[in-house]
Amino acid sequence: MTHIFERVDVMVEHEYDWLRFWIHFICGALLGGLLGIGSWLRYWQPDHSPLLWIGGCALAVGLVAGIWGDRFWERFLEDVRWFRW
Repeated sequence: MTHIFERVDVMVEHEYDWLRFWIHFICGALLGGLLGIGSWLRYWQPDHSPLLWIGGCALAVGLVAGIWGDRFWERFLEDVRWFRW
């Protein structure tokens, strides 16, 4: 049973780059805020809270951008043609 644990030191977890995460998160949150403003203006309803809608969009896009990083931005820029108001 010891052969399972012999190479544990080789499987060292890489440190997560938190600075890169926060940069992607902030840029994604700004983009999400812009998307939230645009969609709120387009589909305006008097009973919808703009702060909740815009904040939710900013948080959602920020988290997706922060977690997936460059893969998110590459995919977003490939499909940016839908991003026309």
